[in-house]
Amino acid sequence: MKQLYVVEDKENSKICQLLSSLEKKEKEIADCQRNIMNIKKHATDLQMFLSMKQIEIDVYSNNTFLQSLVEGEGQHSLSYKINTSIQNIMADIISFGEVRIESKPFDIVLIKKKTKQAQMMVPTVQSSPFENIKLTIHKTINTKDFIYGCCMLPGGRIAFTYYFAQTVKVFSDKGSTDFEMKMPCSPFDIIYISEDNTLAVTSGVSKKHCITIIDIRRKQIKKTISLDSSIDGIALKNNTLIYSSRDIGIRMINLYDESISDLVRDAMPSECYTSTFRDNIYYTKNVTNTVICYNLQGKVQWTFHNESVLRNPRGIDVDNDGNVYVAGYRSNNVVVISPDGQRHREVCTARDGLIDPFTLHYSGPTNQLLVANFNKNKSFLFNCT
Repeated sequence: MKQLYVVEDKENSKICQLLSSLEKKEKEIADCQRNIMNIKKHATDLQMFLSMKQIEIDVYSNNTFLQSLVEGEGQHSLSYKINTSIQNIMADIISFGEVRIESKPFDIVLIKKKTKQAQMMVPTVQSSPFENIKLTIHKTINTKDFIYGCCMLPGGRIAFTYYFAQTVKVFSDKGSTDFEMKMPCSPFDIIYISEDNTLAVTSGVSKKHCITIIDIRRKQIKKTISLDSSIDGIALKNNTLIYSSRDIGIRMINLYDESISDLVRDAMPSECYTSTFRDNIYYTKNVTNTVICYNLQGKVQWTFHNESVLRNPRGIDVDNDGNVYVAGYRSNNVVVISPDGQRHREVCTARDGLIDPFTLHYSGPTNQLLVANFNKNKSFLFNCT
């Protein structure tokens, strides 16, 4: 390819020079033709006789130039001559390889019962971690204003979205404001992306539908990803963001190429939150007081609905064992649902300071649960044991 580019540049240069010469000669011949016409029309016989000598010289010069072009190198064309050695290789090699199926032992060990076993051994079943979950208050954060989204960062820092103030604030592990970022729209939910140390923030019902990426180290907006619909809750799975798209469903966007695909086609009401764990996606549907679990193919795995314990569910997240934590906005509590959706427990209530809890986030590395009240100035960080 490099050789081709060099040859092409060289030939293009020659062509440009030739065209320039032809344009110059074309102008000279046109001037000569005009002179001849003027001489025929206006000159006397004597003036015509005296001019003919110069005209013959000009015609001869132009004719010589044109003749040199015709008798020159001729037309040029690009061609490729294959190396004969390659042809020999192709004749000798029948194929470049072959597809094989290799067999190897399974990584599974089957334990057979003894055919003459007299007694049956009953294994000891440990109690499920779900039954032992306990939350204890670690610290209280004075957040103030209206909180729609929250997440925990490495080093004990915590980030909140202030919807009406159009601001994202990051608090230090001591509870003081580390920095705050003015947003181009009203921020709704927020998630931390450890791969590049950024925050992804959704735009809720703002006129500008987008996901804003904030560079935490530089404390500035890295980029804005424009979308075609309102976007509320957001979660992270590998290098993709899974989000609740209002009136469309649950969608997934690849952070590398920003390609979008649909996971669940189901019209979403406003302020739905979403989370993910292994091959499942969870989201809260506040208008029907339900929590729904889907697989990655969009098939419902289970639905939780119990208005006596959970009303107007909002924020949702999953711990390391697959237990699902949900903030009950109108029931003033946090309810944990078992991985199969069959059992539930109320793990903190208004007695623990929850008043209109709107959003929450579970930190797997620290086993802590962050719960933010909507507009009661306080958020709580619990230790989960």
